Amino acid sequence: MRTILLSMFIFPLSLFAQFTESRSPDIRSLQMVLNDDWDAPAVAQLGSDDRIFFSFDEMSHNYNRYTYRIIHCNADWTPSELFVSEYLAGFNAQVIEDVRYSENTTQLYTNYSFSVPNDNISLKVSGNYKVEVCSDDDDEPVALFRFAVVEHKVRIGVEVSGNTDVDFNDAHQQLGIIVDYTGYDVRLPAEELKLYVVQNNRRDNIVRCGAPTYISANRVEYSHERDLIFAAGNEFRKFEVTDPYSLSTGVEHIEYSDDIFNVWLYADERAASYRNDRDENGRFYVNTLEGYGSSIEADYALVHFRLNAPYREGGSYYLLGNCWDNAFSPANMLHYDSEREAYVSAQLMKFGVYNYQYAWVPDGADEALLAPAEGNFYNTGNEYLVLVYHRTFGERYDRLVGALRAKYKN
Repeated sequence: MRTILLSMFIFPLSLFAQFTESRSPDIRSLQMVLNDDWDAPAVAQLGSDDRIFFSFDEMSHNYNRYTYRIIHCNADWTPSELFVSEYLAGFNAQVIEDVRYSENTTQLYTNYSFSVPNDNISLKVSGNYKVEVCSDDDDEPVALFRFAVVEHKVRIGVEVSGNTDVDFNDAHQQLGIIVDYTGYDVRLPAEELKLYVVQNNRRDNIVRCGAPTYISANRVEYSHERDLIFAAGNEFRKFEVTDPYSLSTGVEHIEYSDDIFNVWLYADERAASYRNDRDENGRFYVNTLEGYGSSIEADYALVHFRLNAPYREGGSYYLLGNCWDNAFSPANMLHYDSEREAYVSAQLMKFGVYNYQYAWVPDGADEALLAPAEGNFYNTGNEYLVLVYHRTFGERYDRLVGALRAKYKN
């Protein structure tokens, strides 16, 4: 069975949902939320009342004067040629004034938050935006947020199918895409339009489509494109820690030692079949039953992961999910424990609900493989973000003129 989803002009969706990056081990739990909807892509519709809320924790009770600056970017996240005054109304380099200290937690931290737009800043044009958070004594960012602003000028049709050009209802999913720009001026679509596809917010396997397969009056079509065939993976694993004194999903036991809660998850096995379980495609949600304001009353714990798997040469296993910025770094790499014959990792994480997977990254590779630990199953409920940028001859930036989030449903 396949799913066909069509976008209309009113759907405010965008590139790289929940695309964040911490540049310091003291900066944790970065989140972007659109209009209080933690499940939605962090995207604002140009000229609307949409607002994006940004937050992060600094692991101490010491006040740091952080500022944020906003940079307009092209479709490939390189800075655009626009001057600040062309894309931003107000003053850049704003001080983060919403600062709150954690309460009744074993691990001290300070929560910083701000929103865009606000009384001091609004955005003038569509496209990609990067927010850099810096401290007073260092111009290098300690945190990055990437979001987008959309102006809906085109319609997008997406077909997601398990029947692909490489297999039939097996290990892959394939996209067919139509972009209809009726009523919008696109003179040279093969040259002016740029189309990107993102699977489950991942950063390593983003696809930029080349020339369209077909061009006809007011529309382009991408069909039977090899680059639009994705390994299907499996549903995300999940665990929940909201109360240190009771066990919940995925948790085997909790103990308090060395001045911190230690949360031991049940050992994970390599997937031999499709995991038919509802997930949130890698998202996480901060939550606690101990207080009324999760952002400052949710404690931190050392969460212990274990993947029962034999030692594998030629690469490394990493934890994959929004909590780790969907990136692969030494901080979220697992290490092999020969005594337990398993890959293990201990992660400092805020109380809440988490999705995660085990991704294998071969030495020297830029893209992770899910097959070694998670398998690939065509009926996995993946979501895909399809994004259309437009730049005419002589323009100095890429406009984001269409976006659609399509989900595969078996």
